[in-house]
Amino acid sequence: MNRWRWELQRAQWRLGTFGLLALLLVGGAAVITLVEALPLRSDIAARETDLDARAAKLTQPPPPSPDQALAPVSAEQRYFVFLHSLHAIAARNGVAIPQISYQLAAQDKDSTLRRYIVDTTFTSSYPQLRGFLAELRPLPGVRCERLTISRPNIGETQLEVRLQCAFLVEASK
Repeated sequence: MNRWRWELQRAQWRLGTFGLLALLLVGGAAVITLVEALPLRSDIAARETDLDARAAKLTQPPPPSPDQALAPVSAEQRYFVFLHSLHAIAARNGVAIPQISYQLAAQDKDSTLRRYIVDTTFTSSYPQLRGFLAELRPLPGVRCERLTISRPNIGETQLEVRLQCAFLVEASK
């Protein structure tokens, strides 16, 4: 016991007061690393493997294909059904669409596909927009081509959204 006390006094004499403080800081850093950082690293690794497993289970919706009717229905009628679905999805998610424009895109002479363009502007919150797009994406024949989101003031929760969608439909021959 006396030997340890003598070694500590000798270290204090050699290191001085500031040396002992530095030694205490290094020791404290080592203790914090052992107590906090190492368990945190293993927790992060466990969460990372769990997240990778969950990401592997996710599936993407199928790519859009032209809308094909089971019964002989005109392309315009299917387009109107799509427009009704678009407005119903927007209403379900609390999105009001005050302005929308529709047009038939130019098509090839030998192609049986018709491409309709829907361009709309509306305001919504982030959760409303996510829900709206999540329900819109899996509709057959729909492709969201351009999405512009802006928020003029950083403190606002409402977004100004401009969405351009294309609806592909197979015309009757």
